Amino acid sequence: MAPKKDKSPPSDPNGIFSGMVVFLIETGVQSRRLQIWKQKLVQMGAKLEDRFTKNVSHVFAMDANLLLQKLDKERLIRAKVKLLTYQWLEDSLIEGEKASEDLYVLSLQSGGGESLSPKADNDGHSRVTRKKSRISAEDAKNSSPRHMNDNKERVDSRDTKSASSFTSRSSSPEVTSPEAIDSLNKPVGTSDSSSLYKPPDLNRNITQIFGKLLNIYRALGDDRRSFSYYKAIPVIEKLPFKIESVDQVKHLPSIGKSMQDHIQEIVTTGKLSKLEHFEKDEKVKTISLFGEVWGIGPATALKLYEKGHRTLDDLRNEESLTHSQRLGLKYFDDIQTRIPRHEVEEMERLLQKVGEEILPGVIVVCGGSYRRGKASCGDMDIICTHPDRKSHKGFLPKFVKRLKDMEFLREDLVFSVHSTEVSI
Repeated sequence: MAPKKDKSPPSDPNGIFSGMVVFLIETGVQSRRLQIWKQKLVQMGAKLEDRFTKNVSHVFAMDANLLLQKLDKERLIRAKVKLLTYQWLEDSLIEGEKASEDLYVLSLQSGGGESLSPKADNDGHSRVTRKKSRISAEDAKNSSPRHMNDNKERVDSRDTKSASSFTSRSSSPEVTSPEAIDSLNKPVGTSDSSSLYKPPDLNRNITQIFGKLLNIYRALGDDRRSFSYYKAIPVIEKLPFKIESVDQVKHLPSIGKSMQDHIQEIVTTGKLSKLEHFEKDEKVKTISLFGEVWGIGPATALKLYEKGHRTLDDLRNEESLTHSQRLGLKYFDDIQTRIPRHEVEEMERLLQKVGEEILPGVIVVCGGSYRRGKASCGDMDIICTHPDRKSHKGFLPKFVKRLKDMEFLREDLVFSVHSTEVSI
């Protein structure tokens, strides 16, 4: 018996691109990105044409020059079709609704060099309309799993003013796109984070609830259940349509019978009774809260609960806390604060500069949610290496010391005694 083929998500006849007949100028577009765009257009109601016909309503191109290399200018003018940059498609996907087409029109009046159409101000002067800034929807606060192993090795610091951090932790359940993977291979300083595809989460009502359950089960030490939500969340996040019936997702991977029942209840009632039960349970609430403190895992959180502790203030006089756990408690609010993307970009440049001063040729890049194009990050995941694959050994202690000397780092939560030997 032949194995079943994976089904593609169903096309939504009422999707945001419904009624559009699209022709794509493929020149200058990365093949993987083009494949994603085509898939999203079809899934969200558009029809694709493999040649420019009278039925076409929209033409997309990277810029006007590439457009005019493929299609005759006079023919385009006669056809009266919408000529848009691919940026319109990206921004519409991010927002979950059509962006204003006027902001992304390809001009044919400037010899093909302009990528935006000139418009007139009220005083009659022409101006060029700027494209909207590309930002991704911020992660739901509770939709990222947190690793709470008591003995986890990392270097982490948050300045109470700048909320900067340096850490080896990567904990997002999101599936990295091909573009995100490709961008990791770019030289430092040439990465274009704006080129990452950042799909909208049209089912945030479901993923937020699943994220909370993930954190609860992780705090309780139930790895099997937490992992189920860990796998399901990115599948649902990537859907190009809003779930209105569980029948739409029955064929999807990681969406078993239990998940389907949850989705049906959320879609029908707007809430989930299981989560409401957990949120009213004092033990679950307390263990989940303690599990948010850096260095406190499920076992320790349970012991603290059994000792009678119920709030973070209760923990401040607990003698059994380790140095790292006390720091996690001290900077609890700071660690919970998300870092704006522009700050992460600035810190990545600074870290690369400092790294070069210590070890010429070293490569310092920020990965994790930043590399996936998120608008904000829970922390910074820093990768340090060297082209010769050996000079980076012993680099980390020197790097951390320099960052402390310049007061970029305030504390290091856990620092391995073997850091001078391991590959980092």
